[in-house]
Amino acid sequence: MPIISAQEIKAIAFTEPIDLALINDDIISAAEGMLLISAITKPIYDDLSVHPGNYTTLIVDYIKPFLAYGTKFILYSQYYYKMNLTLATNQQRESILDQTKAILDERKNLLINHLMSGAYPLFIAPSKKRISGFLIK
Repeated sequence: MPIISAQEIKAIAFTEPIDLALINDDIISAAEGMLLISAITKPIYDDLSVHPGNYTTLIVDYIKPFLAYGTKFILYSQYYYKMNLTLATNQQRESILDQTKAILDERKNLLINHLMSGAYPLFIAPSKKRISGFLIK
């Protein structure tokens, strides 16, 4: 069962009307698998799945907003042309995706900064390595 519901995603991330049927559990699960686990690390995700009560603040204030925008970004990326939007140019479409990605990135930064506060001993901060001048995550 996903951490966030379609109704919560609609309330957090969408200002325009959207059919809740488009925000299905598969898309939400994809956002969890592709975006959330890498952001919070597998040990936190596993413990959160078993003991969600220990992570109420993390879930409500950080994970749900991050997942809402992550789901929106995936949804827009996959179904953009199937949605009944009347946009004149590709530039407008790209602008909407870019804005959604920028919000998603900011939510991820807030999430990781909160995790790095020291309140979550299972969290392992991501380390960046430089190999031959390239930054490796």
